[in-house]
Amino acid sequence: RVGRCFSLSRCLTEPLISVNEAGVALTLYSRLDCPLCEKMQEQLELWSAQRGGVELAVVDIASDAELNARYWLRIPVLNLGDTEVCFGTFHAGRLEALLNSA
Repeated sequence: RVGRCFSLSRCLTEPLISVNEAGVALTLYSRLDCPLCEKMQEQLELWSAQRGGVELAVVDIASDAELNARYWLRIPVLNLGDTEVCFGTFHAGRLEALLNSA
């Protein structure tokens, strides 16, 4: 499934990567009732609105045993494609650096 999900209450229940015309794929691994996840998502939405042209997919790790095992103690985790950008807190500078180096 490919799409956009900006609300944790509407998190996708399976892993996905969304790619827009610019080729930017951001995936936020998250779970419901996670204050850090909600904070990072809010920061990402603000950053995305300022930058433009960014597609964000939110994946609920609770729906997948492998993702749950991989990310449970580290969420929220932000990936750019297959590259981990940050976890725990949003680091806009690291994300910008990765985008600029691509």
